[in-house]
Amino acid sequence: MNKNDIKNTNLLWKSIADTRSLLLTRKIRQLKVSDLISVLNLSRSKFFRFFGNMNIILELVISEELERSYDLIARNLLAGLDNPHLIAELNLLRAIYLRKNSILYNYYKGILSLPKRYTILIHAIAAKEQQLYMNILSKQRKHIANDYSQIKLLPLFQNRTINQ
Repeated sequence: MNKNDIKNTNLLWKSIADTRSLLLTRKIRQLKVSDLISVLNLSRSKFFRFFGNMNIILELVISEELERSYDLIARNLLAGLDNPHLIAELNLLRAIYLRKNSILYNYYKGILSLPKRYTILIHAIAAKEQQLYMNILSKQRKHIANDYSQIKLLPLFQNRTINQ
């Protein structure tokens, strides 16, 4: 790694941490590029050159929050290999841990009201969560042979369904 790579890596980690802090106080819908630029202490051109758009940094932060939550879910899932209620338990823990995480809770709570410019973010996060969910299922020996490709994760914290 050269000096520039280290500098960019440090900028990325700092940007993720600063954006996470911002998302603890604001909902995604309220967020503006100018808010991110200010918090990240970047020029507008450097922000767009480095991240391309706001969806990228939001995806990084939300994905990291999902990974943390699913790690906790996996650790708290009953380790019994013959758990007949695995999917029900997994869904319950999913609801509990995603509700406890204010960034994820606000994301899922407001997903239906996000403008169309967030469509790519919504699809990326849905794919990431589906992958994390399937990883947990695949680690359970009894369920390895089952085909989970048809499992659709239910929307959380909303009264209506998401059309994806």
